[in-house]
Amino acid sequence: MKIPTAEDLNFDIDNYINRYIPPSQLYRLPYPISRFLGYRRSSERRDVGNVLVCIWSFIGAFCGLAVIAGVFNSSLLIQQDHPPVLIASFGASAILEYNAIRASLGQPRNSILGHVISATLGVGITKLFKLRSDFESIRWIAGAVSCGVASSVMVMTNTIHPPGGATAVLAATQSNVTDMGWHFVPLILLGSTLMLLVGLIINNIQRKFPVYWWTPDDIRREKDDDVEKLPKGIITTGGKQLDAPGLSSGLYKLIVTADYVTVPDQFSLSIKEVEMLEGLKDRIREQRSSELHRRPSAALSAERMTVTPKS
Repeated sequence: MKIPTAEDLNFDIDNYINRYIPPSQLYRLPYPISRFLGYRRSSERRDVGNVLVCIWSFIGAFCGLAVIAGVFNSSLLIQQDHPPVLIASFGASAILEYNAIRASLGQPRNSILGHVISATLGVGITKLFKLRSDFESIRWIAGAVSCGVASSVMVMTNTIHPPGGATAVLAATQSNVTDMGWHFVPLILLGSTLMLLVGLIINNIQRKFPVYWWTPDDIRREKDDDVEKLPKGIITTGGKQLDAPGLSSGLYKLIVTADYVTVPDQFSLSIKEVEMLEGLKDRIREQRSSELHRRPSAALSAERMTVTPKS
């Protein structure tokens, strides 16, 4: 039996759950709405210069934290638990979500789930430590354990968000947070959501946020019947081939030529559909070869064919 190497010890939860995650549907929304959800019609351009980054990150951090503090301190229901004036870990999140907005650590999946997972683990572990009569003297151990466990779980779930570690520590070491118990978890969820909503507004005025909502990978790669499971060179996806002479780009357009087949990004084809398109490609190639021997000028009409699916 071969002993696995350090490189072989790898677990990616997305290999199991991404096949059940639907592809992005933002392109279906009216553009003024989808734009503030991170969708762009054209290819992604560079971020603004660092002078504007300074301005927008200041505005975003101020507005994000001010909104959280305003909601928390004006809600009688929240104030019943006597929470902190402002949860410190949200300050660290503000740097990621309003400054380094292209970093994977600050995307919605990480910023929300990273905080919520850490808060849940922090509260749960702290409650176990509170079963001991000397909890106050070992509170620091609870904080260290909470941060370590939260870090490991965030790695395994692809939700790494560094401020989440601070959230887990706060649940164990800050007395008023510890006293909140499980009420701390929905409070963290609310704060994370408010920060995201502010980010969608501020960061999309001149920049682009988020880069992705769930994963940077193509969700369709995880589908069992996905066309991209086939060998490269048979069928391609995306709009790069749509710029061929004489062809206009279209959102729902399949391009079948003697050499390649291009499908829209929003499509996932079954194996039978792929075989059908390959058959069409082979027929076009055969016809082109035949026409080249008979009438070279007619080969152009057989070389390229566009298939427009019914909506």
